[in-house]
Amino acid sequence: MPESWKNAKDKMPGDTRMKFVCTADIIGGNSGSPIANKDLELVGLIFDGNIQSLTVDYVYTDKQGRAVSVHSNVIRDSLRYVYDAQFLADN
Repeated sequence: MPESWKNAKDKMPGDTRMKFVCTADIIGGNSGSPIANKDLELVGLIFDGNIQSLTVDYVYTDKQGRAVSVHSNVIRDSLRYVYDAQFLADN
């Protein structure tokens, strides 16, 4: 873990959501794609998929394939507490 994150450990809220999985239909190259909720609010950015998501390139199924995303809360909180960039977090 980078020193900046270690130094911010006591500043970050303990309930900050870090990541989540969902059944989004992804394919290679989707890293950085936004994830929106039903109200079209940004809730995260895709950065990976589980091993079962590899077959989704050919046939979609929501049985096992999962997209892995970083949660928008940790993006905002890291801007505030790790990188001292409140102006970005608030806009």
